[in-house]
Amino acid sequence: MSDRSGGNGDYNPKADLKYRQIETRNALGEWRLGPVQRLPRGYHANAVVLPDGRIMVTGDELQQLANDPKIDDDMNGSIEIFEPAYLHQGSRPKLDQVPGDPIGFDSPFKVSTSTPEQVKKAVLLAPTTATHTVNTSQRHLELRIVHRHGNQIALQAPPSANDAPPGHYMLFLLDEKGVPSTAKFVSLRRGPGRRPYGQRPCGIFG
Repeated sequence: MSDRSGGNGDYNPKADLKYRQIETRNALGEWRLGPVQRLPRGYHANAVVLPDGRIMVTGDELQQLANDPKIDDDMNGSIEIFEPAYLHQGSRPKLDQVPGDPIGFDSPFKVSTSTPEQVKKAVLLAPTTATHTVNTSQRHLELRIVHRHGNQIALQAPPSANDAPPGHYMLFLLDEKGVPSTAKFVSLRRGPGRRPYGQRPCGIFG
């Protein structure tokens, strides 16, 4: 924004509502104005996707607002939580279990869900590393579903570190409306992985 104070100097909680509205983008790439934040958030703000699908927004230009220790004045509450519309479109898929060991690139791995009929997609989302309004680790990868067996689903890991640098990722299961499960963390590693499902002597559900 060009004027983070909204015409009220340091007292940005009094800024006009238009300076505090969240901007959202739909699947078509169209931008819309969303709910009004308690505080306007400027260049030093951060937005982080939480494992439960909510968005945590923190920070501000003025450190006395961003780090105000008082809880009884009008400038406290530098952390705000945004619940996107996709969390209010019916029941959410369940992600019950993921591999505890690191997953090799281009290899199949299985997860379990108590709502297999709801699962239409699986997505890896890198934990956020954000500063100065830029998310330097904003990585969203849809995984191929290669097999289903009861409450277990086999997913194919990303092909290489070029697609997903080694490290930890949040794994979400999504339904046909894009409603996400609560994520669980998985770890990707370098090195040889298992062959793609169907090229092994026996399946991974043996």
